[in-house]
Amino acid sequence: MEEWFLIEYDESFPEDTDLFREGVMDSFGYVQLHRFLEREFNIRFSPEEMTGNLLVSLTRIRECVAQKLAAARAGGASSPP
Repeated sequence: MEEWFLIEYDESFPEDTDLFREGVMDSFGYVQLHRFLEREFNIRFSPEEMTGNLLVSLTRIRECVAQKLAAARAGGASSPP
């Protein structure tokens, strides 16, 4: 993900930083991020999730992916965190 956003994520980068507010991500990057996560983790985002600004921080990205993976293992769909 670092190569997409041209920023290094290390222990000094707060995981709850809003990537939009900090100028790290724009709407095009947001769509690319959704598509990357769908391919990488074999998950799907609904249109509502795509437009719901769910993935605005590293923390939210991790939580959303974990919830979708857990739902897939349980055999059902779930709403975002």
